[in-house]
Amino acid sequence: MPRLAVVRVADADASDVPAAVGEPISVPVHADTPRSDLAPEQAARSSYRPAEDRAPEDDAPGRCEADTLPTVPRGRPARTDASSGRPSPRPREDASARRRPAHRAATTTAPEVSPVEAATVAAAPVAAPEGTDPLLELLPEGPVVVVDADGLVVTASREFARLVGAPVGEMAGTSVDTWVVTTASGSSERGEVRRRGGTTVPVRLVRWNRLPGTPHRALVVVDVSDLDEDEVVRRAVHSAVADERRRLEGLTRLAQVGSWENDRTVDAWSFSSVARTLFGLPARGTVGRATVAECVHPMDRPQVTARWTAMVETGARLDLEVRPAHDPSRLLHVRAERTAVGHRTVVAGSVEDVTERRALETRMRTSSRRFTDLLAVAPVGVAIFDDHERLVQANQSLCRLLGEGQESLRGRRADELLDLAAEQGPDTVAMPTPLLARPAGSAGSISWSCAARALRRRERGARGEFTDPVWCELHVSVSVDDAGGATHLVVFTDVTENRRVEASLRHQAMHDELTGLPNRRALTRAVSHLLAGPTARRTAVLFCDLDNFKRVNDSLGHDAGDELLVWLADRLRDGLPPGCTATRHSGDEFVVLCADVDAHGGLDALTDLVGKLLRTAVPVHGQLVRVSATIGAAVGAALGLVATVDGLEVDPFADPVAGVLAAARADAEDTEAPEHPATADLIRFADAALFEAKSGSTRVALADEAIMRGADEALRLEMQLRQALVNDELVLHFQPVVGPDGCVQTAEALVRWQHPEHGLIFPDKFLPIAEAADLLGELDRWVLRTAVREAATWPAYGDRPAASVAVNLAGLLPGDPDFLATVDEAVAESGLPWDRLVLELVETCLADLPPSTLREMNELIAAGVRFAVDDFGTGYSSLSRLTGLPAQIVKLDRGFVRGVATGESDRAVARAVVELAAAIGQTCVAEGVEDADQFAVLRDLGVDAYQGWLFARAMPGPKLAEILARGPIAPDVADAS
Repeated sequence: MPRLAVVRVADADASDVPAAVGEPISVPVHADTPRSDLAPEQAARSSYRPAEDRAPEDDAPGRCEADTLPTVPRGRPARTDASSGRPSPRPREDASARRRPAHRAATTTAPEVSPVEAATVAAAPVAAPEGTDPLLELLPEGPVVVVDADGLVVTASREFARLVGAPVGEMAGTSVDTWVVTTASGSSERGEVRRRGGTTVPVRLVRWNRLPGTPHRALVVVDVSDLDEDEVVRRAVHSAVADERRRLEGLTRLAQVGSWENDRTVDAWSFSSVARTLFGLPARGTVGRATVAECVHPMDRPQVTARWTAMVETGARLDLEVRPAHDPSRLLHVRAERTAVGHRTVVAGSVEDVTERRALETRMRTSSRRFTDLLAVAPVGVAIFDDHERLVQANQSLCRLLGEGQESLRGRRADELLDLAAEQGPDTVAMPTPLLARPAGSAGSISWSCAARALRRRERGARGEFTDPVWCELHVSVSVDDAGGATHLVVFTDVTENRRVEASLRHQAMHDELTGLPNRRALTRAVSHLLAGPTARRTAVLFCDLDNFKRVNDSLGHDAGDELLVWLADRLRDGLPPGCTATRHSGDEFVVLCADVDAHGGLDALTDLVGKLLRTAVPVHGQLVRVSATIGAAVGAALGLVATVDGLEVDPFADPVAGVLAAARADAEDTEAPEHPATADLIRFADAALFEAKSGSTRVALADEAIMRGADEALRLEMQLRQALVNDELVLHFQPVVGPDGCVQTAEALVRWQHPEHGLIFPDKFLPIAEAADLLGELDRWVLRTAVREAATWPAYGDRPAASVAVNLAGLLPGDPDFLATVDEAVAESGLPWDRLVLELVETCLADLPPSTLREMNELIAAGVRFAVDDFGTGYSSLSRLTGLPAQIVKLDRGFVRGVATGESDRAVARAVVELAAAIGQTCVAEGVEDADQFAVLRDLGVDAYQGWLFARAMPGPKLAEILARGPIAPDVADAS
């Protein structure tokens, strides 16, 4: 069998000359399997070795390489030894017969010689003559021809010349195609050598791409004329099988899937390199059954033995995972199957390391289990919908939320969960938005959140009954796979209670807490809406103020007053015609809004109807209380409004306030529309008409031009009053309070407005404006700071203490958040002693005080401050309540003082107040003392101090300081003062 000669060139360029390894042209036979189809000599010389068993020196760099592996020539009958009958080995040439370079002599591997080769060489031994061409020294021995880049013969070996039958010199310079004809393409070619005389010799051609250090190529010729066609085919098949085995080995190494085989006939085992590595077997050498068994972990061997036996006996396929003994942390997936190959029984199998795959699968199962557990324990509803938006899975929270089981929900479309009646309302006809509607312009995988949606909910335990819907905010995450299928993960957050709280807050913001009627804010929205519509000129506002409501509060208490207001609110709600709404503006004021007064007979007819509703007898706390109301009305036509034909639609017979509030709730952002410019004017003119009605003798007043002018003047004064507080245009006058001896005990601070146009304006003109503009608190703060600062400069008379200062409070009252701090700051800044400050409050402000307010007042009383009950007797309260008031001074109202000298009843009331005040240790002060008779009677009754024009009118601070310095005030100097 031919073998190859491998030539090592030490000084060759490794990049240009790749490695070449000689392989025999023979059928590959495993090292452990005997060759029965070869002669013993051939079997002994068989040298097929897998890549992993090859000697290290076979892969050494610096070799010349052919397209296919070159072989030594064959083609002559072998000579046989006479004694043995065996082919004689080829005689070795003497080392001195050929002069070779030192490096070649050191690195050339002598080829093995087959009997055919030996016969060929023995028939025509050739000795290398002196001067052999150096190019041939780089090539294997045998028929070789060297050609240049143009395909012309450069030189040839003597074996090639003898095969052709022509000398080397004759061939030099001729085309190589003249002597060699190629009959097949590829690196291993078939061809013919043309001999002299026209005969041809079949050969196998091996091309040598490049000779080291030269631009030449070589062609090695193998004479195969002595082989029959079957032998050629067999060897070609064996070579192809070897190549295929090598490619398969490379692929399994790349895929890290090992293969193995067990020939049951001879019990021979073979393993690929990958299989040896995975099982922990030696890289080379024979492997027996015992070695194979020991490569499996001891704990897995019984299972392997049982499955192996079943496969061998029954043919059942073996498929299991085991751990290798050398590394128990790894997991190998072993597959095997029994098959028959001719007369042999073979078990072929594969082995793959699945450690990482199984670890990944475990992690994925763990993650999936955690996700499932998370769904189960999540406090919010979670559902998964498929590409068709059908529910695939729901957790228990969602099932409880909807009152249905998972099996009942599975397969239901997302939109079937909606409660459309709750979302649309009775008057809505718009198509509902799909539950899983994507945001506009979105595609692919995306996440989004949407506003609360109403979902159908069943009663617990009642399969056919639906109850109030559950409102849920949705958080949706969509995952789209490569095929375009979508999976929806939806989280349902129950916001039903939040919506209920929000609705309650919205209702509280727009409705009065006591009566449930719309409040001032709702009224303003509704008026603005109506004035922007076609009924603007016919829109009317009626201000209704209850008469003598203060008397009910003072005599029966605030609870009775609240009960009366609730009763009247219900009466208005039930009695007003369609298109009219009652609202509570403040205190004892109701406001009626009408969208179209012409639909109810005009403004006069409507005010008459409202007056009758509020003029009635109401049972309160077991007593029948008669009430009535004063009404001021204004209509849009009085303002010169023009109807907006293309404005907002208005139903004259629908509740105007309810419609506006419903529209605001429907707005997702709940943004308020811009207020109509005439809204404030219409409400203000109705309020001005009410003030006019209360000032006159009529119960009803309509806003006309004069009233509107007065309202405009009041508005202008309000703006000027605000500016006066900033510019310090207000001044204080003081009216003395004297004792029986004429000495000034206290001076009451009275505010005046020094108007730049109208001169000095008294409180009765601007205090109502301040009260309507909610400026009383700010006005009281200014008066308190100014009064204590000025009182701190007053002189004392003789050894008597300086007079105290009394400040009336109407807007800054005990119980206000900043009351105590404001008083403390004002007194501290002025330096006035605490016992020289008197705070006057009306009787109703001191009744039914909460404990926190009493604590504040007692703290000031402990510091020396005194509280006075101003205008006592005007609240229609019983004298017994005087004992419960936290006050040290009682001021008898001027209404009783006026007739004390002429009327027995007034004198009796005065006497009772004086005696009661003395009994409980309070000081009694009489207000409005204007003549000597009054003074004489009051002095006889025992009044402690007097205030009135008989002694002094209110005067500026410097004038009061002069009087204080002069001493006591006699009644006869009142006119002089």
